[in-house]
Amino acid sequence: MILHTLDNNTAPEVCLSGHVEAWQESAQEQAVDIFALRFVHHATYLAEKSQQTLLALVTIQSRNTQSTVPDVHVSIFPCTEARIRELESLPATVESAVCYCQQQAFPRVLISAPLFLSPVHVPKPWGQEVWYTGIEARGQAEVIGEGGNLPLPWVLEFLRHRLALGDAGQLILLKVLDPLADECYGDLYFELHEQKQEVYVVTHVDQQAWPDGRGAIQLGFDPAIRARYTTNEAFKLAYGVAVSDYEKVRRAIDDLLDHKKREQGIALDQPIAACQLRLWMNELAQDAEYKALVDREKILKQVMDGFVALHPLAVGDVVAVPRLVPHALQHGVRVVEFQTPVYERKILSFGQKVLTQKHWDTAAALNLVDMDSALLVPPTVLCHSEALQVQRIVNFEDFEVRRIRLCGEYTLEFDHYCLLMVLEGEVGIHSIAGCTRLANGDVTLIVADAFPHQIESSSGLLLQAIPRVA
Repeated sequence: MILHTLDNNTAPEVCLSGHVEAWQESAQEQAVDIFALRFVHHATYLAEKSQQTLLALVTIQSRNTQSTVPDVHVSIFPCTEARIRELESLPATVESAVCYCQQQAFPRVLISAPLFLSPVHVPKPWGQEVWYTGIEARGQAEVIGEGGNLPLPWVLEFLRHRLALGDAGQLILLKVLDPLADECYGDLYFELHEQKQEVYVVTHVDQQAWPDGRGAIQLGFDPAIRARYTTNEAFKLAYGVAVSDYEKVRRAIDDLLDHKKREQGIALDQPIAACQLRLWMNELAQDAEYKALVDREKILKQVMDGFVALHPLAVGDVVAVPRLVPHALQHGVRVVEFQTPVYERKILSFGQKVLTQKHWDTAAALNLVDMDSALLVPPTVLCHSEALQVQRIVNFEDFEVRRIRLCGEYTLEFDHYCLLMVLEGEVGIHSIAGCTRLANGDVTLIVADAFPHQIESSSGLLLQAIPRVA
């Protein structure tokens, strides 16, 4: 088998494209092209920003006798000298490639069809995030293949140009925010963003936390409280004092909880289960030395939160969070989130210890905060019939998100790629690659090609995220 060693100026996708073009120009029916690549993957998303030398085993073969578009399978794995010798001596047949991957337990992914994404679960003090396209040091999403999954960043090495990602670009970030239903420990950070844009779609409201089925989000500041102050500056000053008073008590309690962590050998930056935190807080509340501190924390948090606007949320509601508007999803409200793939925020306050940074950013955030941004903009209806309803639920400069309710067929519209997440029912995707079935909760990455992608369902509800590329 041929093994190509790529230099830093040749991307794996470029080498693959050359082989696909040669395959398409071949006059032989049922042509097969099998080769291996050795290349360097720059894992800039890792803390140490390592360079990983990888091997890829690539199979290009006919989909059917009428198709000029081949099936392309890739298997990607760490490079060793032994594996190089194995690949060089491997017969260039589909059977040999499949057998080798099975023997070595190397997954194979069909990258010429819609890619099913497998999420990574990231624990948080307030619950968990479920990343479908996240690529960070804390975890990387994966692509589901035959015999296992491949890391998403490895697979993207073969798709960057077609996805219009560039050398360092990232996919639209798709995640699920899954807060605890606990009123004390399930609320998210009250934070704002300067660059990041995000939209929430509510998919679940915990009935025990919110018996009437309507949860909430903290979003901006309460207009009635603002009206008590003659200027925005006076309001921000009063709110800043309330946060400062609460933060002092919060840090005193967090120091006591850190002491308990040390006693049990728990890392100080590790999230603790809500039941354990509640047990420790009860111990402090029953201790005469700390009871007043615990009581004061509750009072000061109510004062601080009294400045903030609380908006009700039910299943199906959409929140497009404007830049510079502080917000905090509340406990027991699960949402699907699409956001700009940048990591930046300023934390105004939090009802627990912040584990990812040692300080709050209240003063800096109040200098930037947008006090008057329009909130909760309704979706735009693009199509409405008995069989098809399409809404554009957000229209950011970097991407848009559509909500599609389908009882029939619909041709997807996108230029480079789109992300699909099924919220209800089962959805079929029909393309030149064949038919792919998605169940409730499935997420797929579809790469654009010269052929349309049509979806069909008898009762499907799904979200489609589409990037905008300059």
